[in-house]
Amino acid sequence: MKIQHMVAGMTLSAILGLSVPTVSYAGTTENTIQAGATGSSVVLLQNDLNALGFTVGEADGQFGVVTTTEVEAFQKAHKLTANGVVNTATWQALNKAVAAMTTKPVALSASSAAAKNLEIKHIYYNNKLITSPYGFTYDNTDYMPIWYVMNTLDKEGFTHTWSGNVWNIETSSTADKSIDYSKIKYGKGSMAIAINGTVVARVIGVTHVDPSSKAMTTFMPIYNVEKALARMGIQSTWNGKTWKMTPSAGGSSTVPYGNVDLRFPAPSDITATSLNNYLDKVPYQGAIGSPLAGLGTSFIEAQNTYGVDATYLAAHAILESAYGTSAIAQQDNNLFGYGAYTDNPGQDAGVFPSDDYAIRFEAWEVRNNYLDPGSSNYGGSPTLTGMNVNYASDPDWASGVGSLMGQIATSVGSSVSDYQQYASNNTAPAPSSTTEPVYYLNGATGTTKTNTYYNGVPYYASAADGQNDMFFGPLENGSQGQSVTELQKFLNTQMNAGLTTDGDFGAATETAVKNFEAEKGLPQDGIWNFSMWQTYIDPLQTTPTLPAGQTVTVDEIEQGMAGGYVVPWYHIPNVGWVDAQDIQLTNVYRLIAANPLSTNTSIPVYSDASSTQTIATLHSGDFVVSAAPTANNGMYEIQFAAQTAASSDGKTPGTLMTGYVSAQSATLSPQA
Repeated sequence: MKIQHMVAGMTLSAILGLSVPTVSYAGTTENTIQAGATGSSVVLLQNDLNALGFTVGEADGQFGVVTTTEVEAFQKAHKLTANGVVNTATWQALNKAVAAMTTKPVALSASSAAAKNLEIKHIYYNNKLITSPYGFTYDNTDYMPIWYVMNTLDKEGFTHTWSGNVWNIETSSTADKSIDYSKIKYGKGSMAIAINGTVVARVIGVTHVDPSSKAMTTFMPIYNVEKALARMGIQSTWNGKTWKMTPSAGGSSTVPYGNVDLRFPAPSDITATSLNNYLDKVPYQGAIGSPLAGLGTSFIEAQNTYGVDATYLAAHAILESAYGTSAIAQQDNNLFGYGAYTDNPGQDAGVFPSDDYAIRFEAWEVRNNYLDPGSSNYGGSPTLTGMNVNYASDPDWASGVGSLMGQIATSVGSSVSDYQQYASNNTAPAPSSTTEPVYYLNGATGTTKTNTYYNGVPYYASAADGQNDMFFGPLENGSQGQSVTELQKFLNTQMNAGLTTDGDFGAATETAVKNFEAEKGLPQDGIWNFSMWQTYIDPLQTTPTLPAGQTVTVDEIEQGMAGGYVVPWYHIPNVGWVDAQDIQLTNVYRLIAANPLSTNTSIPVYSDASSTQTIATLHSGDFVVSAAPTANNGMYEIQFAAQTAASSDGKTPGTLMTGYVSAQSATLSPQA
C-alpha cells in the first residue's frame, strides 16, 4: 500500500489502522502504578524516563526492576519520595519535565532561504538504489523526507506508523529480540523516532514542500535516523548526496548478545550485588522478585573460577528454571534443566545438593565441554550461537538467553558493546580451575542398598572411573551414555567395527554387537548384558564392592552420570566413589525456606540457639545434616560445610560447621 506524504498534523495511523507509541503531554495524569504493573501507562512512563535520561531500555509495558530503579532515581532528583511508586505527584513532575523538552516543528516555505542545497539525493539499500528524493541542509544539518526512508525500509519488510509527530518503526517478532534499546537519552525536539513503541530519539523536525509532489512534507535529520536504524542492525554511510544503508550480517534478526565471547568475565558493573538487586525486583507471573535472589555471589564465583560470563550464567538459569520457580528447580535444585530430557523431563532431571553447586557445576560443564575449542560439544564459537548447535534442541534457545542477558545488562546501564565480542584471534583468560566442583557434607550417613548386577555396592577411585567402568543396565538400541562409549571402544579394538564413539547405541552398534555375539557363539540379540560386560570388558572382575545394608559416611557429592542419566555420586571416606542410587542417605535434609517461591530464600545460620551471631547464609534447597530434624524451642540444629571461600566469609572449602536455623525462616525436608 502506498503511503501518502506526511503532512504536518496528519494522522497517518488513521490511514494505516496501526498503533503508535504512547507519549506524554503536559497536564496528563495517569493512575498510580508501581512494580508489577503492565500496559500502556507503563509504556508511557518508560518512554518519559528514557527521554529524561533515566534509561530503562525497551518500553515493554512491564514495570520491572529496571523501571523501579529509574523511577526512584527520578524521584530523588526531583525531591519526591523515592519509593518507586508513580503517583500523581510523580506523574506531574514527569509531564512537566517532558513538556520542557517539546518544541514546535519548524515550518519552511518553498522559497525559504533556510533550506540550503535543495537537490536530489540518493538512497541505497544493500547496494541497490531504491529512491532519489529531494533533500536539503537546515541549520548545518542534512535533512531527508521521511516518507522516502519509510519506502526504502518497506523493501526489508518493516511497517510504520505516524501520529502525534512520532514515527514508529515496526519490526517482525523475530527481529524484536535483537533491537538495541540500551543507553537511550535525547534532548529537545518537535518529533520523535520510535522502534516498536520505544522512543529512541527526539529530533528537530522540519516541514517543507517536496519538489517532487508539491506537498508539504515532514523532513528529519539524517544523522538521527541513521542512529535509530543502527539499533536495528542497519548501518549507514552518508557523503552529502548518497545515503547507503547496509543490514548487518544475518540481518536484524541476529541473536541478541549472540556474539559475546562467553569465556570472558562480564563487565565490572555486573557484580554479586547488582545481580541480587535485579533478581530481588524482577517481575514474573504477577510476583515481584525471583527465588534466585541471593545467588549473586554464586554466579560471580562460578565466573571467576571456571571462566564463564556471569551474565550468561544468570540468564541461562532464569530461562531454564522459570526464574527459579519450575518444579525441577524447586524440588531438585536443578536450575539449568540438566538431564531433563524432552521425553520425561521431570523424572530424568538431575538432582543437585544446592543451587550454588548447580551454578558452579554448570559453569564447569559449559566451559570444558562447550566453550573450549576442540571440546566434545564445541559448536564453532564460544558464544550463545555456538552453544545452540549442541546444547539445546530449541533453535530459539540462544535468543531467549541473549534477551535475558540484555535485560540484566540494561539494569546496570550496560549494553552489548560493553561485552567482549568473539573474534577468532581472541585469547581468553585461563580459568582458575578445570576441576569439577564438589559439594561438601558434614557428618552425613547412609546405608548401602542392593545392586542388581554386583554382589554388593561397587565403588571406584573417582566418579569418572565409576561412570566409565560400572555396568548400569543392559545396553541395546536406544541406550546412551559413557557405558555405550566404552562398549564402542571395545568393539572397535576387538573387531575393527569402525564405530563412532559417541555414546549413542544405534543400528551400527547393534550390528557390531550381533557380529561379536556370532563370533563368540552367543545368542544374536544385539543386547550387551552384564555377563558379557564382566566377561569381555571387565574380565578380571576387579571392581571392589561394599556389602548391602552397611552404614557408611558420605563427605562429598559430585554430579555425574549413570549410563545415560544424570546422577550424583557420593564419596565415602577411605573407600571411594559410589553411584548415589546405591546409597540411602539417613540424616541428610533439604533446608527449605518458609516461602520458597518468594525472594526470601536466603536463610541465616546462627552460632547458637539464641541467634547471637550469624555465622553463614544458606539458600533454600541446600543439603544439610541434622541428628534431630524437628525444631527445639523454635530452632533446628544443623551440620554443614563451607563450599567456597567467597560464599563462606573466606573459610577454606570443606570446613565443617554446626549452627542453628530458626523454624520461622525454614524447615527441614527429608532428602530421599
